Amino acid sequence: ALHVTSTADVAASVNGTGYSTELEQDLVDVVSKLDANEGAIDATVLEPGMAENSKFTCDDASVEFWQSFQRETPATTLENLQEAASIASKHLSEGPQAVEYWAKCAARTSYFLTNALLGTGAYTLAERMAGRGDAEGIFGSVSGGSSVGIDTSIASRLLLEAALVYEQDWTSVAQGDLKMPWDMEAGHRQTTPRYALRQTSRFVREAVGTLRRRDGLKQTRTWLDDASQESMGYPDYYLNQFHHQTDGWFSKESADVYETSTETLFLGRQDSMQRRTLVPLSKLPVKPSSILEVACGTGRVGTFTRDLFPEAEFTLSDLSPFYLDKSRKNDAYWRQRYAGTNGGAEPPAARLVQANAEKLPFEDASFDAVTCVYLFHEMPAEARANAAAEMARVVKPGGTVVFTDSIQRGDRPALDEGLDKFENLNEPHYPSYIRSDVPKYFTDAGLVCGDKSVASTSKTLSFTKPL
Repeated sequence: ALHVTSTADVAASVNGTGYSTELEQDLVDVVSKLDANEGAIDATVLEPGMAENSKFTCDDASVEFWQSFQRETPATTLENLQEAASIASKHLSEGPQAVEYWAKCAARTSYFLTNALLGTGAYTLAERMAGRGDAEGIFGSVSGGSSVGIDTSIASRLLLEAALVYEQDWTSVAQGDLKMPWDMEAGHRQTTPRYALRQTSRFVREAVGTLRRRDGLKQTRTWLDDASQESMGYPDYYLNQFHHQTDGWFSKESADVYETSTETLFLGRQDSMQRRTLVPLSKLPVKPSSILEVACGTGRVGTFTRDLFPEAEFTLSDLSPFYLDKSRKNDAYWRQRYAGTNGGAEPPAARLVQANAEKLPFEDASFDAVTCVYLFHEMPAEARANAAAEMARVVKPGGTVVFTDSIQRGDRPALDEGLDKFENLNEPHYPSYIRSDVPKYFTDAGLVCGDKSVASTSKTLSFTKPL
């Protein structure tokens, strides 16, 4: 929460922090009312992650839990590891499916932890060979690092958070809200040594360049020149080399390594955080028959959506042709696997549309449901508002829009002061995003707030379009 004692304090409290003008005006209004005839007062204005809770039906088991998680006193490395182990072990008595789920989650996190160690080791070695010691590793931008680039207390907490998010996902599976992740099926390509080694090799090569650019503390722009940008209609913010990843959103190589890179940063919990997007849809009284995913990236989330709603007409849109092509390949692989495991013909291919989220090329009221995952933190405020308005426009009356993105200030107070460090991953709009009024983007476009849930460092908000 922000504390101010007079209207004169508002500018000092807000200036340079990235808070929206709406929040600044809220501060002025609150202080003006309380300070009218009473002299100095102490007013408290909630951070956006807390302030929005009254607008939604909150899943208290997740919203309240993550708000209080290690809020007062961080746990020790040993305590984090012990709790992570106890979470997994307590579910093993729930049957063969539970054993399969948790065994594969353990293998998953072990794989991505190994990637983190290998990427950090390769970068540290490359820097020392170049005479530039004291390199931070994979988690350096958000933790402060250690002699090997990984702070053990941070790493153990991330392992615990992975276990807690897996538990949220497993609970939804056990309750019938979600299906078992389709990539856990026997014979899936990512379980083969050849595939795993290829992705690790790609990631380690990428990690050296990514970490070197990060430690240079410079915003980097992708290779596309100004003339090409103008002729193709790409917004200027989109050409930022987000995450310091090679080529930004503009190469096949970037798309091929993206999933492995981000899951390594999250130690394997990204899929489970993003699958929270599906829970509001799974609880609808009528299954959506047409679904649009905006800014689909590699299309991985889309495969989980399709697996839950295989009969729905599905559209994937993204501004990057390279990532849209990766979506096409992931969709084709899901369709092949689905047909093989269900003994039938392949479902129709997803419709693939290259589009700017601010200017969706669809008719009004075209879709029963619209989803958007991990987009807004990479957009300036005006672009967020435009994208929200477009999603509201193309969803049908009575339809649902589901938004999943990073937590904001107030969602996890224990992390509030460290969230800005994520800007070091070349995320220039992140400080503004974590201070913005996200629900307002959607309610200003005519939508009504629905449900809210939190999973580690992601949150999911659902909205409904009135009939």
